[in-house]
This record gives sequence, structure tokens and C-alpha cells, in this order.
Amino acid sequence: MRTYLIAAMLTALFIMSGCKGKKPQKTNSKDPISLSKNAPGDKTIYGLACDGCTDSVIVLLPNAGGDPITFNVIKAKKNNQFFGDPGIGDWLGIIVNPKNKHEAQLVIDLDEIKGTWTYQVMPKLKDVNKLSKRSIRMLIANMPDSIKETYMIPREYGFTLARQSVASPVGFIMSSNDEESPVEYPTPRWYTEWHAYNGKIILIQGEKIINGVKINKHIIRDTLSVAYLHNDSLALIKNGNIIGFHRQKDARSANAKAQAAANKQAAKDKQKLK
Repeated sequence: MRTYLIAAMLTALFIMSGCKGKKPQKTNSKDPISLSKNAPGDKTIYGLACDGCTDSVIVLLPNAGGDPITFNVIKAKKNNQFFGDPGIGDWLGIIVNPKNKHEAQLVIDLDEIKGTWTYQVMPKLKDVNKLSKRSIRMLIANMPDSIKETYMIPREYGFTLARQSVASPVGFIMSSNDEESPVEYPTPRWYTEWHAYNGKIILIQGEKIINGVKINKHIIRDTLSVAYLHNDSLALIKNGNIIGFHRQKDARSANAKAQAAANKQAAKDKQKLK
């Protein structure tokens, strides 16, 4: 028994010494993360958030390769130019202070901005182009409740931002009864691509044909500034106007809600015509 115990102890010591002698496999952290290059004029540094990030600094492993870079983000936060809540491994975009290469002017968590985002739109009365906004508000306020309930139904518009710069629209309604309705909804953008550029988000509407009808006649690029990003809330600035978005589970469920609301409205319209 004693012999077996001594042999077991010697074996354990041999294994432990063998493990100690093993060196971990080296990896070259200076290799590029991505072979894609910035668009011309885009001064953003893209990369992954590394261990060591705190409330005052971001440690970034740049896409272009090289060692992690530490950026001070205190001023970016103070100036409300810090968007998102970066976690280790998140894809970030950082605009650097040209006078201090280790100070960030803007930080945006591009992984956090991915997902399905929608905002609420209300219909407008048809043939009221010549009326003032005040007159339209008074007209709506004086409407019978039954008319408001039937026609003044909000819809959710928006988009899904996914990997590989892919975007898709949210809010298109198929087979609705809009032609016979006294109200009309704005046409949602059919976004197909998205890109980050100098801290802004560019949404691209490409050509699209549905049932033989061309939805987009030409390519449109919308450039939006980020005003707020945190958890399930996003605010973008377009042409000086702030649009507030809330995060949806996915595009399918968001579109299903919009279609259900449109079907309900169409059913009420049909009932009124009987």
C-alpha cells in the first residue's frame, strides 16, 4: 500500500512539473482584425473594446492591427459624445482629438446600435396641404371619437441594422385599404445598407421592386447624427430634427404589429361601408 502511495505521489509531481514547463501558445495581437479600410475621409478609429475599460478610459484593439490603445473618454462623456455602454469585445468607433492622440472626442458602440429600431408615426388627413399646422390640429381635435379610433391609428416605422452593413426596413404594410381612407401615412424608407462615418450613421436606400412596382427610383443616402444611445433607446438627428427610437425584439414581430393594426383599420373601414 505504501509503495502504491509513493508511486502516485511521484506521478502527480511529474505531471505538475510538466504543466509548469509548458509555455502558452503565442498569438500575434498585432495582426489586423479586419482587412476592410476606412472610406475616404473617415477619420474614425475602429476596433474592439479590450479588458481594462473603465468609466474614464477605453482600451481599444484597432482593426488595423497593432497593440491596444488607451483613450481618455472623460471629455467625450462631458460633451455628451459617448454613445452606448461598451462591453469587452464590442465593436467601437472612436474619433480622436487631433491635438491629443490619446483623448477621444467621440465614442460610439456600433455593436449596441445593431438591432431593430422603430418610432411611431401618425397619419395625416388627405387634401389638407393648404391648411396650417394649427388648423390641422384643430380639425383633428374636433373629430368625433369614432373617426379618431378608426383612422388616427399610429404605426411603427424603422429599420434593422445587422452585420456586414446590411439594413432592412420596418413598417411596410401590404394589402392595406389606404386608398379609400381619408388619411395617409408617410412612405417609409426602404433601407438596404448602413455604414458608420465620422461618428455618424449613413442609411442607404437602394432600388427595390415589390410586385412589379419600383419602390425606390434612385439611391438615397440619409446621414444621421447620434444624439443618444443607451439600452433600448436611440435618438438620431436628421435634418435638424430629433427622432426617438425604441428597440424591438426583431423586424418580424415589429412588422406583424404594424400589419395587425392596418388589418384592424381595414376591417373597420369595410364595416362602415356596409
